[in-house]
Amino acid sequence: MCFSASVSYSAAAVLVTTGVYAFQQARWLPRAYLMWALVPVFFGLQQAFEGRVWQELDAGDASAAVPFALGFHFFSHFLWLWWLPLSSYLVEPGQTSKIGKLRKRVIGGCAIFGAFAGTLVYSEMLFHPEWMSVAVREQSITYDFSFPYRSPIHLPVTPAALYALTILVPLLFSSHRLIRIFGVLVILSMVLASETYSYAYVSVWCFFAAALSLYIVYMIRHLVAARQAGQRALTIPHGL
Repeated sequence: MCFSASVSYSAAAVLVTTGVYAFQQARWLPRAYLMWALVPVFFGLQQAFEGRVWQELDAGDASAAVPFALGFHFFSHFLWLWWLPLSSYLVEPGQTSKIGKLRKRVIGGCAIFGAFAGTLVYSEMLFHPEWMSVAVREQSITYDFSFPYRSPIHLPVTPAALYALTILVPLLFSSHRLIRIFGVLVILSMVLASETYSYAYVSVWCFFAAALSLYIVYMIRHLVAARQAGQRALTIPHGL
């Protein structure tokens, strides 16, 4: 993102540390929440990859930055496309109502589509790293991946909009209020990154989203506290 390698590495250290804490706390919750607890850890690893990109660019070797850029894009163009939808799907309660079943199907469909699209796009990046270029522009990293051919598939929305919908729909459709709040925060971060750093959108939005993943640490801790409070209430003798 903006600034320097030290900023990316500092963000990585904070995110991994707090993510490990969230993972430990999530053991008090149903197993499905462990996927949510790992989100800050993965964002931390993504920022660590970008820290190495910064180092190689600062050394004047853009070609050496490409392998680390591919590590960064493993998260941005593959993992997040299905990890966040699947995380939302797994914590969604079993539904008997029509709206509940529809919600489950929509979220599950986004997870399947995200896995397919992410595999398709990232495999192209992985097998053709020569198509990627990395540079610094106005103190931000820009990633450019140029396909040498045009896709025969014509979509009614832009790839960026489709990416956003794949991630946002599961968050906003969730029956869990805290997850919906996270979805709203992600929307705000996307808009902010687009309006202020459109030339380096991928790098900047991932940094903003990484910072927002600290909210997940709060979410996990809040759910654990509520669960523990409920358990204590059940053990209080009647009449006290």
